[in-house]
Amino acid sequence: MLTEIVAHYTEEELIDIRQKYQELLSFCGKLSDYDRSRLDKAFELALKEHGPMRRKSGEPYIYHPIAVARIMAEEIGGFDVTSIICALLHDVVEDTNVTLKEIELEFSKKVAKIIDGLTKIKGVFDKKNLENKAAENYKKLLLTLGEDIRVIIIKLADRLHNMRTLNSMPEARQLSIAAETLFLYAPVAHRLGLYKIKSELEDLSMKYTEKDLYKEIAQKLQETKKIREEYIAGFIAPLKERLSKGGITNFRIFGRPKHIFSIANKIKKKEVPFEEVYDLFAIRIVVDVPDQKDEKSVCWNIYALVTDVYNPNVERLRDWITTPRGNGYESLHATVNGPQGKWIEIQIRSERMDAIAERGIAAHWKYKGVSNKTDSKIDEWLQRVRELLSEKSENAIDFVNTFKNELYENEIYIYTPKGDLKFLPAGSSVLDFAFEIHTDLGCQCVGAKIDGKLQPISHKLKSGDQIEIITSKKQKPSDEWLKFVVTNRARTKIRSILHNERKQEAEAGKEILERKLKSLNINFNQNVLNELLSFYRFNHSIDFYYAIATGTFDPNEIKKIKFNGDEIDRSFKEKDKKNTPIEDNEIKLRGNEINVGDLNIFGFTDRVEYSLANCCKPVAGDDVFGFVTIGKGIRIHRTDCPNANQLNTEYPYRIVSVKWTKMGADPLYLAALKINGVDDVGLVNKITHIISGELKLNMRSIALNAKDSIFEGEIYVFIKDNAQLKQLIKKLQAVEGVYSVSRIH
Repeated sequence: MLTEIVAHYTEEELIDIRQKYQELLSFCGKLSDYDRSRLDKAFELALKEHGPMRRKSGEPYIYHPIAVARIMAEEIGGFDVTSIICALLHDVVEDTNVTLKEIELEFSKKVAKIIDGLTKIKGVFDKKNLENKAAENYKKLLLTLGEDIRVIIIKLADRLHNMRTLNSMPEARQLSIAAETLFLYAPVAHRLGLYKIKSELEDLSMKYTEKDLYKEIAQKLQETKKIREEYIAGFIAPLKERLSKGGITNFRIFGRPKHIFSIANKIKKKEVPFEEVYDLFAIRIVVDVPDQKDEKSVCWNIYALVTDVYNPNVERLRDWITTPRGNGYESLHATVNGPQGKWIEIQIRSERMDAIAERGIAAHWKYKGVSNKTDSKIDEWLQRVRELLSEKSENAIDFVNTFKNELYENEIYIYTPKGDLKFLPAGSSVLDFAFEIHTDLGCQCVGAKIDGKLQPISHKLKSGDQIEIITSKKQKPSDEWLKFVVTNRARTKIRSILHNERKQEAEAGKEILERKLKSLNINFNQNVLNELLSFYRFNHSIDFYYAIATGTFDPNEIKKIKFNGDEIDRSFKEKDKKNTPIEDNEIKLRGNEINVGDLNIFGFTDRVEYSLANCCKPVAGDDVFGFVTIGKGIRIHRTDCPNANQLNTEYPYRIVSVKWTKMGADPLYLAALKINGVDDVGLVNKITHIISGELKLNMRSIALNAKDSIFEGEIYVFIKDNAQLKQLIKKLQAVEGVYSVSRIH
């Protein structure tokens, strides 16, 4: 084996690789001779099998599994040697000739099972299923969650290291991987309580999906770092003194900066500039409480001492100690008015709470066996997820979206008539609660009695409600019910019942279709059925049969088409176009590139049609990508488009690289700006002077509305590129009285 290894690495690389492995071992704690020998065996196998492989950066591939294992041991922690072995071997079966059987013989059945869960889906996907390829990969990954939590934890560590080294990938892949990370991996990390992992995944994704905003915030954070540090030191000093005098010992108090993605969301949500985001950092007080029974009282005592120093905003008090979040998060959050009138968030927690907040489910297992609410809530959530994963779903994209909806953050707590506590996502209805208790109760639910009042099944619940469900044997689910529920359990059960009913009605539709085809002398077989489904754009035969049975599709339409054998003759001219599908002009990707207008679209040898997406209205100079549509050419989207993550995640094979180029006369693009500030005489004149006078831009419209001395409005202006738009925004922001200027699209 040594000869094979040496052949693939330079002497310097081998020294560096073994040094990295020794560093990994230092984070694994004290190991028995048996565990150390197993780890060494896994490392040597990965080193040998990955020998010929290199990453896009040019470095040996073995660096990646070592890094993933180190993330597991150092940054997540709380897992056993088996987890580290699986992290070292997570790509061996997928990328080399080593089989799962060999892994099982060399290590164990458990190791082989975890690695099988980590192995990506292989095989050929036919054309009609291509759009489900990414979702199928997610589906296999998520299904393993019901078997072993370590699979998804290792996968998160794998994705984190890939995101940290994404610079070496082509731009299109960077965008696709970043969007995929935001779509699923960051929410999964959040739901498992891995907040540090979740925050870094979000920041690294934003670095590629919203480059300009990311750079702007990162630069401003760096510029204000010294000022923040001085402020934090001044804020903390009197708190330390008060806590010590109040008898609190063995505590840590420090400032924690908010991550870039979080700050960006606040800027967008509150429509304020960076300078007006008050909570750029939070203060954390972590206290060592030897007896877990005393944690709650100690934390509340600290809160009382803090409010002796700074005035609190009682409306922003968050008590996640009494009722922890569904992922086990426990903390007391208070917002106080600090020096210079700044509102500062303070997080108060015990060392145990802090470990769970930082390392989530990993720390949960470390403290398992200690009776507390955190254990039961995490176990309840895992059981709920396993139930969801056990439900059959034909459509992988629906499956992934359903699971993703289970990763809710905001919860409400509801009481049963007997006083039992149930947690549901915010926005849940009476119907959600009924299905949470039992499927039969949900199916027969006609309403509920809440605080002595009768409420309908659509009534939205709030924390603290005590609910008594009212049922009727005559009641049964309908399509309308899907509008009233937000939980996956309710949605899945309702869909399952409706699907079974549709199947029964579909049988009648199938008989009608068979008779119609027989009268037209057309053989009823699978090929003919597939042609009809494609022509009339139905996804499934059941949908087609159901449409016939319910009268939403008239089978007499089939008279208007012509069959050649088992295939539809698509060259015929049809006068009535309402049922004629869009012609399938799917564009074939090639290996070259072509300049099209003022865009450089990579991957095409022929001139193709393109259009600018209405959802984000890109302009020259924006970071953009192309999305290959069916029959409508290429649609150009901004990388920070609201639909970008979904497109990149669900249809990665239809994403193409696009660059702006200067060809011919500069075209003009319509840009929309939102502006607000303090109303003043002559303000409109100042704004229009900048647009029309200084920058010589054509304005389509301007609408400003003032109320109580505050104005806000929208400006539509024609610009030639992104640079000109930025110049306009900068000049408008400099106008006295203008508070903020932001781009709508």
